[in-house]
Amino acid sequence: MVEIGIGVAVPLLVVLFRMLLTPFSGDRAPYAFVFAGVVVACVLAGWRSGLIALVLGQFLTWFLVVEPLMRSINPEHARVGGLVIATTAELMILLVIALYQREVDKAWSSQENQMHLLSDALREIDHRTKNNYQTVVALILLQAQKAQTPDVKRALAEAADRVRAVSLASDQLALRSEDLGSIRLGDHLRELCNQIRRGLTGDEVLLECEVDDLTAHSDMAIHLSIIVNELVTNALKHAFTDRGGEIRVTCKPDGDGLELQIADNGSGMKVSTGKRSGLGTRLVERFIKELGANHEVSSTDKGTTHRIRLNSLT
Repeated sequence: MVEIGIGVAVPLLVVLFRMLLTPFSGDRAPYAFVFAGVVVACVLAGWRSGLIALVLGQFLTWFLVVEPLMRSINPEHARVGGLVIATTAELMILLVIALYQREVDKAWSSQENQMHLLSDALREIDHRTKNNYQTVVALILLQAQKAQTPDVKRALAEAADRVRAVSLASDQLALRSEDLGSIRLGDHLRELCNQIRRGLTGDEVLLECEVDDLTAHSDMAIHLSIIVNELVTNALKHAFTDRGGEIRVTCKPDGDGLELQIADNGSGMKVSTGKRSGLGTRLVERFIKELGANHEVSSTDKGTTHRIRLNSLT
């Protein structure tokens, strides 16, 4: 119906326009606008619509424009010759457009098939990668169960948590993201906090996550995952030794970059400018350095706040 509607409407409009120009143009180029109408109909609705526009446009132009003007000016063979020439030229244009559209359709079809194959491959890779992460975590936890000392058990459990954080970032890639190299940071950090909440916190500690809708490069998202995981886990273990409290993770735009804040209302920590030996602290410092971010820590007996500012999301 669309093809027919456009194929009929376009020649009506162009012939009407040509009739309005008759007082100025006389008998010059009576079929000129039919050419344009054929092209327009082809582009809008395909070659069939263009063919309808061609036939109807030539018919209307012959009876509404050519006949009234040329009945007493040119002999019959001249008028028929002009119609034949114009129709032949329009058929050639129609053929070229139809062939071009066919090639474009074939190219789009081939591209869609390739995209479907790529999507299937990405799903399979994503599934296998997720399984690999789960296998690594399971092996680490199995080894932790066999460990003889509490320190080794705790270190292996922390290693498993870090692998889970990286796994979660990878899980947000590909089909869940706007492109293959970016992550919806808001969705990702909220899910990370939910995972930490399910695994590590009790009812006495409240973990809140407020993250704006941001998109970040995958490497940056993985670095931020480790940072949030380490700082939140550290607060859970050390800030509330004798009471409950609240940990709040916020992330919001800051110019072309962002500001990430992890704050708690615990008992505070000793802020030192010297080198710290804790693995979690060293990981945080390393990833902050790789991100080129600014890290500010403020701590009192009423809580600790980490502010991390990035100048760019790329």
